[in-house]
Amino acid sequence: MDTIRDVRLDDAERLLEIYGYYVEKTAITFEYEIPSIQEFKNRIEKITLKYPYIVIEENGIIYGYAYAGVFKDRAAYDKACELTIYIDSKAKKKGYGKALYAALEERLSQIGIENLYACIGDPVVEDEYLDRNSEEFHEHLGFRKIGTFFKCGYKFGNWYNMIWMEKLIGEHNLVSNRIDLWDEGEYSYPLAFGFKPNMVSYLHDDGLKHPCMIIIPGGGYCVVAPTEGEIVAKKFYKMGYNTFVVTYTTNILFKEPLMDQPMKDVSRAIRLIRNDADKYGIYEDKLTICGFSAGAHLCGSVCVHFDDISDENRELDKINNRPDAAILCYPVITSGEFSHRDSFNALIGEDASEDKFEYYSLEKQVTNNTPPTFLWHTATDDLVPVQNSYLYEEALSKAGVKHALHVFSFGHHGLGLADSDWANHRFGEPYTYEQTFRTVEAVKNNLVEVSDEKREELIRDFSEAKYFPDVTYPEVSLWPEMADAWIKTTI
Repeated sequence: MDTIRDVRLDDAERLLEIYGYYVEKTAITFEYEIPSIQEFKNRIEKITLKYPYIVIEENGIIYGYAYAGVFKDRAAYDKACELTIYIDSKAKKKGYGKALYAALEERLSQIGIENLYACIGDPVVEDEYLDRNSEEFHEHLGFRKIGTFFKCGYKFGNWYNMIWMEKLIGEHNLVSNRIDLWDEGEYSYPLAFGFKPNMVSYLHDDGLKHPCMIIIPGGGYCVVAPTEGEIVAKKFYKMGYNTFVVTYTTNILFKEPLMDQPMKDVSRAIRLIRNDADKYGIYEDKLTICGFSAGAHLCGSVCVHFDDISDENRELDKINNRPDAAILCYPVITSGEFSHRDSFNALIGEDASEDKFEYYSLEKQVTNNTPPTFLWHTATDDLVPVQNSYLYEEALSKAGVKHALHVFSFGHHGLGLADSDWANHRFGEPYTYEQTFRTVEAVKNNLVEVSDEKREELIRDFSEAKYFPDVTYPEVSLWPEMADAWIKTTI
């Protein structure tokens, strides 16, 4: 059984044996000569004065080690550190590295470290001394490449690049609160079972103004998926946005069509945020909504129908509810040939009039006043065909609306961030399921009539948040940075 423990000075000989291979046989370290045993012990003693230094062993044999070190020797960098890891060259691909980094990250989080950095040799062209495995390993663990120094290392007669990779594990003075969207008596969806639409904020407590990102998760208008909620909000928070996740009204029972209630929920959120822009630290004219699947349809609906959505609160009705930009991720768009029919059934009902289907078929509703829009989809989406994005992009083009469309080559529906946090189910709290959980309880307590089949399905599938294993999609995981760059050049 693997054991992870703190380093001891008498481990130095074994650790030096592991390290020596990388000095003599690879360009993974840019060191030329194996240090002496005393020098290596001195390094261990210096590092352990401030940072954790750990080893992993099995049956008493050490197979790898990892430690943190000074990122930059100035006081302001004390919440950041650089990581180093070495695994016995004969014991790779056994999970030792992943286990060491997980333990090291936990230790560092406990002592207040918020930023992790890795300095990694990078081949100009892969050779016998250096490949890109280390970069791929760090990427799999949630690091992202943030910079390259070209041909700065010279070893074995070859020039090598050096890259910096970064992972943010802290929340950097994050302030988070729930804000109910409707006051008592303002909200009346009949199958809410005590639920009130709300938004949860993720704000920088720094006294500065930030662009605003409002996250609208998907879920076929049946649920509000946690997989596209807090995890996405924190991603954009770490990119400098003040963010909000809106939990809007849904219809998992298919009994009471939602009609314009979700649009009212999102419009109220936009108006509340703009009304309290100073309190929330946001620029009123840099407000983007970001939706996924049916949540993207909801975002698009607000983008094309914002003039139709009045607010019963006279003061809030004066506040502009038009987003400044929109990000639509694998969006439900059309009620026509390529529609996701269940989303429309939950929204407007199976027997809705043709006028209703036309109204919510967004490619038919775009005008030159539709906000600038960033779309992305995968070519192999198995639930909402990529043609939805093509149709909307064509409508934006005809209306002269600034936009971008990115179609990634591979990936199923619902990829969210598509990164390691997403693949490993680090989604945050499933608070977006509040109405769903309340509905399941109502079904269990016979407060609403449903078929035995529906009752069994709801209790089986939605009594708790359930997630399924997946892998990262490196191509798709680039989309937040691409969207951020687009926003910065658009609004």
